Amino acid sequence: MPRIIDTITGIAVYVYQDLEAAQNGEAYGGSGFLVDVPHETNASLHSYYAVTNKHVVQRAGTPVIRINRKSDDPAFECIPTQQAQWEFHSEGADVAAFLLKTESDWKELKINVVRLDQFVTPQLVVDEDIGIGDDTVMVGRFINHEGKQRNSPAVRFGNIAMMPTEKIVCDNAIDQEAFLVEVRSLPGYSGSAVLIYSPCATNDMSQRRRGHERIGLPTPKKGDEFKMPSEQFFDGDRPKGPFLLGIDFCHILRRSAVKHPESNSTGWFVEENTGMAGVIPAWKIADLLLKNERLMKQRREVSDRVNAQASRVSLDSSERPPQATQLSKDGIEIPIPTEDQFFGDLEKASRKKD
Repeated sequence: MPRIIDTITGIAVYVYQDLEAAQNGEAYGGSGFLVDVPHETNASLHSYYAVTNKHVVQRAGTPVIRINRKSDDPAFECIPTQQAQWEFHSEGADVAAFLLKTESDWKELKINVVRLDQFVTPQLVVDEDIGIGDDTVMVGRFINHEGKQRNSPAVRFGNIAMMPTEKIVCDNAIDQEAFLVEVRSLPGYSGSAVLIYSPCATNDMSQRRRGHERIGLPTPKKGDEFKMPSEQFFDGDRPKGPFLLGIDFCHILRRSAVKHPESNSTGWFVEENTGMAGVIPAWKIADLLLKNERLMKQRREVSDRVNAQASRVSLDSSERPPQATQLSKDGIEIPIPTEDQFFGDLEKASRKKD
């Protein structure tokens, strides 16, 4: 796994059940992360969203988002929300998004964001030959050592173990399309961003990532887009990414029998963490952010308001107003002098008489 940039932890936020729990830093709840979405009608405008799991929001009831501040007084910002303010995926993916609104200046918050162009897409999976064994990074909340005075996200590392070809069966929920990632997820990491690098390492033998050129393999023949990658993703030998692979939503357990020294089993069982996490693909998050009607409407309203304010701006220049006129008895249009002109003419006339 390559060395990652330290500021990557700034994408993580903590989600608590209520304001008191957030202020006290109580050791339960979930994780989330920040996403930057440009507006459709004004690309210079951006909205920031907190993204987490639907089940995290539902279990919290009145979720409170906690974000770090640059200062130590206070060290974090708490944003209370209501469950009705969150938007969920229309087809049941375990994803939720909230448009962040805070009275604090964004410059005072110690944050980082994931951009939409960093999201893994089905085409990017092909172009970058993303697959089994690729390195992953999960940024979230390790509740056993999470940070009380401020958020202290922990990073866990792992690898893709299975592509999202078979859905993960969930109790009392819709079966989820998900990557299987050996990243050792635990309670508290639900809602965490899972990132992936495409290293293009020296010994990379992938024919799609052009590793073959460095080790002397023949160049593959051009075919359709699913056999040859897009040229735009090639950038020498430098690591590309990190890309957002998806969002952690579960860790898979197995039942293990409790055995008695004198018999094979006591009839009791314990649950063990297999170390495998379910990661909902980033394209499901993009579906929610870009296709949800209420989120789209919120962005349009902001864009319209900003555009309307811009249309009322006038240039800082002053022009002489047009000269007022009147008609004489003969129908001739003659100018009406202004007050300054009248007294000026009177002063000139007085000087001539003297």
